Amino acid sequence: MRVSGRRIGIDRRRFLAGAALLCAPAGNAAANAAPRPAAVDWAAAECLLALRVAPIAIADIATYRQWLPEFQPPLNVRDLGARTEPNLELLAELVPDRIFISNWQGGLAALLQRIAPVEVVTIIDARTDAMDNAREAFTRIASATGQQEAASSCLSAFDAALAEGRGALARVASRPVYVGVLHENGTQLFLYGKGSWVHSLMLRLGLRNALTTPTSAFGNALVDIAELAAVPDAVLLYLDQGARTRRAERELRASTLWQGLPMVKEGRARTIPAFYALGGVPSIWRTMRLLVAALDNAPTGRGDG
Repeated sequence: MRVSGRRIGIDRRRFLAGAALLCAPAGNAAANAAPRPAAVDWAAAECLLALRVAPIAIADIATYRQWLPEFQPPLNVRDLGARTEPNLELLAELVPDRIFISNWQGGLAALLQRIAPVEVVTIIDARTDAMDNAREAFTRIASATGQQEAASSCLSAFDAALAEGRGALARVASRPVYVGVLHENGTQLFLYGKGSWVHSLMLRLGLRNALTTPTSAFGNALVDIAELAAVPDAVLLYLDQGARTRRAERELRASTLWQGLPMVKEGRARTIPAFYALGGVPSIWRTMRLLVAALDNAPTGRGDG
């Protein structure tokens, strides 16, 4: 089911603007020419671009552009190739002053240190809150590139938007919600839970994550469609990943189990645009807007809409 919007009881234009307009001073991403960072990690790349600092290179740019649409790199940014095996020769030729990697790319640190100082960006870590980690990472990236003032302004605007989003969802406060990705086999889905910033974001918006099962190191769990019946009043928001999602939906249309779920029969299973669940503050901000837009008009299944 596609999500249709209706008016949110807040300053919608400002809320929907998100980090793209509120994060940094006016100008374009190439305006700050002094720093020469390279981003093997996409979360670092989007944070740099949100702060109007253009990385000289990003890993797997084509896929980055698909998953992180709001902060697009300039056309002259070089492609480092795979995030797991970046092009070291090209990176050395570009002479970066700093290289950003994720904690899950930590095995690359020793090699990359030979080229430039390495900054490890930690967002998903089972021992700590992912949203807090994202804020800390954003601040560190800003400090490393001389953008502390812009980062402070952005985080203040983010906090204000979060409070507005929570207010907008007061009608569905404590409503159980699943957020995840349909598996192409039409019998399973990946759901975000503890350890992910999706989970933390849901709680801070006043929602209840319907997923209570243990999660992976990345904060998600693979569950059977049948398990959704355990929370009959839940809303399911699943990411629209294009052809992959269409294939899953074709399988589900023929599934009596899926069609019999209360959330499906009552229109509470719906798509939202895809987001990058390993991203930083800009991705969290965008996801917050997507959740508010989807849930503000979602039927409750209790005589509402």
